[in-house]
Amino acid sequence: MRFTRLSVKDPGANNIEAISFLIPAGWKTEGGIQWLSDHLVLANLLMKITDPKTGAAIEFLPGQYYGWSYHPAMAKPQGGVYMGVIQWPPIQDPAEFIQTMYGPGPLNRLQGARVLKTEDFPKVAAELSKFHGSQARYTRVRYEYQDGSEMWEEDVYVTLVHSPSQTGAFWSGIAYSFRAHRGQLDRLTPVMNTTINTQRRSPEWFGYYMYVRKLFVDRNIQGVHNAGILSEAISRNSAEIQKMFEDSYRQANQSQDRISRSYSDYIRGVETYRNPYEDRPIQLPSGYDGVWVNRSGEYLLSNHSGFNPNEGSTTEWRRMERSP
Repeated sequence: MRFTRLSVKDPGANNIEAISFLIPAGWKTEGGIQWLSDHLVLANLLMKITDPKTGAAIEFLPGQYYGWSYHPAMAKPQGGVYMGVIQWPPIQDPAEFIQTMYGPGPLNRLQGARVLKTEDFPKVAAELSKFHGSQARYTRVRYEYQDGSEMWEEDVYVTLVHSPSQTGAFWSGIAYSFRAHRGQLDRLTPVMNTTINTQRRSPEWFGYYMYVRKLFVDRNIQGVHNAGILSEAISRNSAEIQKMFEDSYRQANQSQDRISRSYSDYIRGVETYRNPYEDRPIQLPSGYDGVWVNRSGEYLLSNHSGFNPNEGSTTEWRRMERSP
C-alpha cells in the first residue's frame, strides 16, 4: 500500500501551500481552501478525497463559530452574522448539529438516513478541551442510507466546543466524514484515518491566516476585504509575521499529535510509528510487516517478504519502527 503527500495550495494567499496530508495513492481530490472574510473562522478546507474504484470518500466539512445571547434586548436574529459569529442557540447533541448545520447543504444525502450508533471519544475530547480552554465533545455518528440503488454507511466525526456564560453562549462546531459501501467502512477507516491524522498546516500559511484574523479581530475590516493589498503586505513581511505566530503554530502541532494519539486508542487497525525524518509520531494502518518513508513524505506499506524499496530506486526509503 502506498500513501502520497498531497499539498493543498491557497490561491487566496499568494498560492502558497496551506495544508498537506497523506492520501492513498490513486485517490482523487476536489475542492480546496475557501475564505469567508465576514466570519471569525476566516478560512475552511472544503475538500473531498475519493477512491475512484469503490466510491469511498473523505469529506472535510465547514466549521464555524456561533454565539447566542440570553437577554432579549441583546439578541440578534438567528442565522445572522454579528462580529464574525453566526447567531445560533447552542446545540449540545452531535446528531442534531449534523442535521441542522450540514443536512441542508453538504450532507443532504443524510436526510432521512438511519442512525446506527453514536460514540463519544472522551480521551480526544479531553485533549481538545485542554487546547481550547473550554468544554469539548468529540463524537462519531454512523449513518446508513440508500443512494441510488446502493446502500452506504457514513461516519461523521464532530467536534463541539462550548464556552457558556451567564449572559449567553459562545460555541463552535466542525466535522469531517468517511463514506463507503455498506460493510466496507470499518475496513477502510484506518486508511482514511491516515489522511486526517497526517494533516499539517504550513507555518507560512498559518502565519498568514493568524495575521488576517488579527486584523479582523482588531476590526480592520477594510484591510481584510482588500485582498490584493493585503497579500502584497503579507508577502513583504512574511518572515516577521511567521515569527509572530511561531509559538502558536508549535503548540497547535503538538496538540494535534496528542489528539491523533488519543484517537488511535479507539480505532482498530492502526499503529503508531516514528517518522525518522521529522521525529514525530504518525498513525498508519496496521497489519504490515514493513513500513517505509522517504524525504518527500511518501509512505510504503508491504507484507512481501524481502521487499526493499531502495533496490533499483534513486529515492532513499527509511524503514520505520513502531512507537511504544
